[in-house]
Amino acid sequence: MDVSRIDRRVRREVERRGLFLVPLAPEPGMPDHFLFVCTDPDPNDCGFTRVGQVSTTGGNHVVYAMDGRQRRPAVSLSQIRGYFPTWEDGIMTVLDAFDRWQ
Repeated sequence: MDVSRIDRRVRREVERRGLFLVPLAPEPGMPDHFLFVCTDPDPNDCGFTRVGQVSTTGGNHVVYAMDGRQRRPAVSLSQIRGYFPTWEDGIMTVLDAFDRWQ
């Protein structure tokens, strides 16, 4: 996934919060793409620094975001139910949760 393909306005919203978009390459048996929203840009550390993630296996995107149950050292994530037709829709949902639980 090429992060530069994400709408510039959405990338600015991510940056404004001091967060990073960290793409991961697909692995066998995993969704086509993962895009983590993290507090650190290191892809090797995204499991501990993520505040949400968006993935896709086709048309709809699946979103997990902070749920406020645990904040340190790693946040607690829950799946957000809904229709997210674009990466941007999913990222903005993660950012909304981040704003609520930060």
